[in-house]
Amino acid sequence: MTPPEPISDGTLISAVLAGETDAFEQLVDRYQRQLGRVARSRMGRPDWAEDVVQETFMCAFKSLHTYNSQYSFRTWLWTILLNQCRRQLKRFSRGVFIGSWEEQASDEERRATLADELKSKESPSTRLAARERSELLDTLLAKLPEAQADALRLRFFGGLKFHEITDAMGCSLSTAKNRVRWGLTKMAEFLGPEDDLPIDRSLESTS
Repeated sequence: MTPPEPISDGTLISAVLAGETDAFEQLVDRYQRQLGRVARSRMGRPDWAEDVVQETFMCAFKSLHTYNSQYSFRTWLWTILLNQCRRQLKRFSRGVFIGSWEEQASDEERRATLADELKSKESPSTRLAARERSELLDTLLAKLPEAQADALRLRFFGGLKFHEITDAMGCSLSTAKNRVRWGLTKMAEFLGPEDDLPIDRSLESTS
């Protein structure tokens, strides 16, 4: 039996604006994971990233009546996320030492993370390798200029096409492509010729 087609963003938005506010939860479920991955890379700490994603959805919900349906909802959402990352990073960084999450995390957070890892069906070595690659990628992105790093995050973590990056970042199509290409080139230089970038290079296509 063919599964039903997912409800479009536009239909859900219309429902929310008509008073069916519960429909917004479906939009949250649809985009929360991707937004969270970009936010964690951008903010450097899971707790800060969680705050940013929550603020992004709250802002989107409050401003939904201003959304222009001629444009993609998800690129509008990504624009809000990037703005929230910049704003919140300034606020969180004011007088706060930014260490690694392992240094900052409470015992409760560490236990929760350990519990999640234990529940995973992947082998410990597979999880460790994935975590190391993710941490390496975030370290490399942190060395890039903000615009290049954000373009790469949107491309590889968010899965955005180049025209969507253009809309989300308010730049031209050629600029979006150049930011991704230059960012990848710079990251490859950081790694050296013997290593490969810990990302899915299939997303590097021009679409």
